[in-house]
Amino acid sequence: MGTKRPQRTIVNLVQSERSVGVKLNGEDILKVYKGVFKQESSTLRSDSAYFYPQRNSFDAFGNVNINQGDTLNVYGDKLYYNGNTHVALVTNNVRMVDRDATLTTNYLTYNTATRIGTYTGGGKLVNKDNTLISKNGYYFANSRDAYFRYDVVLTTVDATIKTDTLRYNSGTRISYFYGPTRILGKDKDTLYTERGNYSTVVEQAFFSKNNVYTQTTKSLKGDSLFYDRLKGYGRAVSNVTFNDNEQKVTIKGQLGTYYRATDRAVITEQPYVIMITEQRDSSQTDSVKPKRPAIVKSTRAKATAAVKKTTPVNSKPLAKVPGNITASDTTRAKNDSLALKPPPKIKRDTIYWGADTIETQILTYKSLREMQERMRLAGIKDTSVKKPKAETPTRVPLKLSTPKNLIAMPPVGIKMDMSFLRPDIFGKPRERDTTQKAKTAPAVAAVKRPVVKPKVPVKLDSVYLRRQFNLSDTARIRILSAHHHAKIFKSDLQAKADSMFYSYADSTMRCFVDPIIWTQGSQISGDTIYLQLKNKKIDNMDVFLSAFTVNIDNKDSTHFNQVAGKRMKGFFANNKFQRLFVDGNAETIYFNRDSTKKVTELMRTISSRIRINFKENKVNNVTWLTKVEEEAIPIKDVKEDDKILKGFLWKPKERPQNKEAIIYAAAIRKKAAAKKAAAAKAPPGKGKKATDATAKKVPANATEALKPALALPDSATVKAVKDSVLKLLPGKQEVIDSVKNKLLKP
Repeated sequence: MGTKRPQRTIVNLVQSERSVGVKLNGEDILKVYKGVFKQESSTLRSDSAYFYPQRNSFDAFGNVNINQGDTLNVYGDKLYYNGNTHVALVTNNVRMVDRDATLTTNYLTYNTATRIGTYTGGGKLVNKDNTLISKNGYYFANSRDAYFRYDVVLTTVDATIKTDTLRYNSGTRISYFYGPTRILGKDKDTLYTERGNYSTVVEQAFFSKNNVYTQTTKSLKGDSLFYDRLKGYGRAVSNVTFNDNEQKVTIKGQLGTYYRATDRAVITEQPYVIMITEQRDSSQTDSVKPKRPAIVKSTRAKATAAVKKTTPVNSKPLAKVPGNITASDTTRAKNDSLALKPPPKIKRDTIYWGADTIETQILTYKSLREMQERMRLAGIKDTSVKKPKAETPTRVPLKLSTPKNLIAMPPVGIKMDMSFLRPDIFGKPRERDTTQKAKTAPAVAAVKRPVVKPKVPVKLDSVYLRRQFNLSDTARIRILSAHHHAKIFKSDLQAKADSMFYSYADSTMRCFVDPIIWTQGSQISGDTIYLQLKNKKIDNMDVFLSAFTVNIDNKDSTHFNQVAGKRMKGFFANNKFQRLFVDGNAETIYFNRDSTKKVTELMRTISSRIRINFKENKVNNVTWLTKVEEEAIPIKDVKEDDKILKGFLWKPKERPQNKEAIIYAAAIRKKAAAKKAAAAKAPPGKGKKATDATAKKVPANATEALKPALALPDSATVKAVKDSVLKLLPGKQEVIDSVKNKLLKP
């Protein structure tokens, strides 16, 4: 059996002011004035109409109205309605009103059965504070969804949205984007996406395809972007890229969070920063000579050239020739050739900076100074806080029976004298009496008084002078912070620390907690290291408290040249080490070599200051200043403890070898940790082959050394075997287990 077709319903004329029946072309037509037509749940009204009962349709004119229920009304000037297809064609000043949404157009096709309206000649939808304009539109009254195509513009209170395809729900007031979309905010920020949605009620946006957020010179990209305008909270997931063209910095990662209140962004999940440094490249010249610019000759110059051609070679030049080129013309030609010289080439290098978490923020210069002061005070212990007073000991009443040992209790209320713990050797400072005026008697004036020299202000060491930055308190400055496992890679400099802080106010990178820098074959370490950039290239370095430098010659990892002191200051020229100053108990150890590069003696020095000059990435000369002590020890008399200074540190394995070590540092650590955890959870049988393989590497003397241990009782055998193997192969637990199982077989 086939499916039943829906019953055909008839359009009925239920009310009219008056009507006239006529016959046209053999068809009965009814002229209706102020008529009301009804079909199912639809009611249609107009000032006048031509009703075609045989066609089940009518034409209506003037104040046309289609009503469905209490919520939807369609108004227009003209209407053609077909009751068989339930299609109404409304033209001229068309308005569709559905609750708080109003759609206006000049030509609307509306189906009363499906309650779908369509326009193709341009229309506008107004829903409270939102206005939507498009060329084509489709409105679904049942779901209150509207689809818009071509030249779509949605205007809200806070933004203007331009797109190609959009779906808008007038009930929830949520917009859905299905094509290239550009959102322009009031704050001159722009967001581009090709798929996403935006709720105008809660002002939340989510975008999931080709997303780019731009604000002045800054931009943010991510596979998924979420932003809450009311809370000022944003989140970017997967392939996140933050770029600041003004500051020449790029931050990448897999997860980013933005806080508008503090203008702060936090990047996690494999974050790293890309910074560009520049320097003029004077080593390279352009092999292609620039073409000399053609000088456009005037008509007078052409006449002069013609006269010169006609003049014999041996004849004298004419004294005055009309149109002759003057000296100013030749000077202008020279200037033109100089002006068209190619500009000097700029050599650009990239600094890759990574950590577990990278944070960037824009704040005023005043707020930056306050934050740096809080950071400084955080490391200072507050000694002004008084400790709580100890409770007064209770007095023990005397007993009639005298004890063997008497204990003297201090009197209540009198504190014990503790001055002997910190004796004041030089006495208390003498108090100056400012109340009495000096006497002016002649006898007193005759007394000779010592001449007091005026105090000379102490000059700061020019080596440690820093550039002064006179910025206004309202100047906005970007800062960058890296927390945990922070590393830097540059072609000629690498660094690591637990945390790093960079401020664009002074272009200084501050490295904290076990920082190490590698440059030109040297390793520099200390408690804190500052790296300062100038004109987009590294300018100077400051290392203070326990500064240490290690250097090796010809990859000789057994003899380390070392420099240690309280503080170091290094200067760079064209991103290369130029000078290094070491102050405060400056010590050095270096090895002299003969013509065959063989080490002959160890030199050890100590002084107040050391200056080291570098040339072509090598030490050129060393100068010791103030209280210099030097000692030379032949290499045959040198002990192992004499080869290193106190605080020696050498960690070449922690040096980043390439930019991949920065970009994928977190992923590499995560993979290594997972591998280690998997190996720890592996069943015992799985590691048997590895244990057997390591057992083959046991030295031949191991069995002989373990024989005395086998003679011990069973309870002490295992411990003796372990101790014996540890002496032969320290730290090889798998070898211990293998040898124990092999030698203790029954």
